[in-house]
Amino acid sequence: MILALTGVPLVIVSIIAFILVLGVIIIIHEGGHFFFARRAGILCHEFSIGMGPAIYKRKFKETTFCIRAIPIGGYVSMAGEEVSNELIKVGDTIGVNILDHKISEIITIEDTDAMIRGEVVDVDLYGQEGNPLYITINDGFQNQYYEVLEDAYYTLKKGEKMQITPYNRSFESKSILQRFLTLFAGPFMNFILAILLYLIVSFATGVPNNASSKIGSIAGSNSYLIQNEESILKSGDEIKEINGVIVTDWNDVSKELDKLLENNSTFVQMKILREGVEQTIDLNCYTYITSLGISDIQVEEKDMPEGINGLTLGNIALRYLNDKNKGNYPIEKGDIITKIKVDKVNKDKTIEPGEVIAVESWNQMIEIFKNADVVNVKFEYYSYKKGGIVSIDECATLQTYGDEVLNNQRIEKIQIRVGMSPTMHFKFFECIGEAFKDFWQDFTLIFRTLALLIAPTKGIRQVGVNDLSSFVGIFGLIQTFVASGILSLLAFMAMLSVNIGVMNLLPIPALDGGRIVFLGYELVTRKKASKKVENIVNNVFFILLMILFVYVTYNDIIRLIRK
Repeated sequence: MILALTGVPLVIVSIIAFILVLGVIIIIHEGGHFFFARRAGILCHEFSIGMGPAIYKRKFKETTFCIRAIPIGGYVSMAGEEVSNELIKVGDTIGVNILDHKISEIITIEDTDAMIRGEVVDVDLYGQEGNPLYITINDGFQNQYYEVLEDAYYTLKKGEKMQITPYNRSFESKSILQRFLTLFAGPFMNFILAILLYLIVSFATGVPNNASSKIGSIAGSNSYLIQNEESILKSGDEIKEINGVIVTDWNDVSKELDKLLENNSTFVQMKILREGVEQTIDLNCYTYITSLGISDIQVEEKDMPEGINGLTLGNIALRYLNDKNKGNYPIEKGDIITKIKVDKVNKDKTIEPGEVIAVESWNQMIEIFKNADVVNVKFEYYSYKKGGIVSIDECATLQTYGDEVLNNQRIEKIQIRVGMSPTMHFKFFECIGEAFKDFWQDFTLIFRTLALLIAPTKGIRQVGVNDLSSFVGIFGLIQTFVASGILSLLAFMAMLSVNIGVMNLLPIPALDGGRIVFLGYELVTRKKASKKVENIVNNVFFILLMILFVYVTYNDIIRLIRK
């Protein structure tokens, strides 16, 4: 299990893990920007982790390093990103201090000691044409021209200081390649972090030993054991036969278990070798109708109510057609399905009604949903919350994910599992290959998911904005992975790092990818886009992204409340 925090409530550990996971990902991302910006000679005013008010600040050389109150997001404030590069303008009254006949400090606060104080008559603190930086000040008697040091700084309100931003230290003064590397470095570092994490997980767990038919681990006890408890599968058991077919390695085991779906069967008879003694075990498998989100996994031990016959639900992940209308008694884990009605949904969204049939076995459920694409489902079920039957008419409509969505996400429609896995062993190059395979699957998964968001499948939108998660949803996932152990948490952290890297590379203004698009425009046209226009576009899209963020966060909170 995770960390040496025995006795500490899971929620506390999860909060700590949430802050650490997001903090590391953000630091790595912004660190990539910062490193290449500094390497290109770009002045970085601030390196900030988090959003909102600052809770800690420390200046090191030219840059203020800052931790902010809300542990999401971060940024590197680079010179030249603003529309205006000067914090003072003609007509302002300022104070200045002089060093070696040049201005070293510009004071914008009134009633503060300064060597010279007066009104700004003329100013250029950018020097884009290679001219010296200067300020002309009227001190009440005459206009005085002063050159300004390149590392001069402003003294602002509350005693804050900020270095001026001359053109040769600004982002826009650098070559296209330098600017591209500065922008691309953030997402790229997220990819590097993900690969390193996957390598750690892969080296720690090893890869499946498919050359052996020996069981490595069991996912809990199988509650469907037909014989006695002594016959439960155990780690170290060597599988010799499955349903009468001899198996010699794990590939054979997988092949025989795959036949269960073909035959609509959940029954397995195994001949195993345990401590030199052969045994025959009869058991039923776990069944997960993934397309609908119902399973008999982790079914609670309860006495079936008198007169009730049906299937007891284990873990569920139901998808309601209208999430706002689940009914007064939505189906919950432990409830008993007694009848089912399945309506086919056509491409034109017309409905072909199905019949109401009694539910008798998981084999029957496999047969119903194995060849079903998009269907609407209603249950008659016994609700423990209600203490009675919820009829078909009372049940809110559920909808399955269609074949195209499941195939796109590489999810099996129906999973029939014994709850066992092969032994693992360490092979250096295979572990490296597994790490890069995991990275590539996560990398491509994001694009497949975006495709589903943009283009409805077969005219039916099954994935939308309501399915997105904010930091609230991420916290819920982290809670799950924390409970599963440190390696599970690291694997999730890797996936999250890949997500953040890819999302930042999307060609959307206000994101790194959108700014790279402007560089592409400059490369093709040999003309820089107007800084004013670019900032307006970036700010508009930033506001839209914030609105989307608030909306998704609201949905996450509502889902959390409804649980």
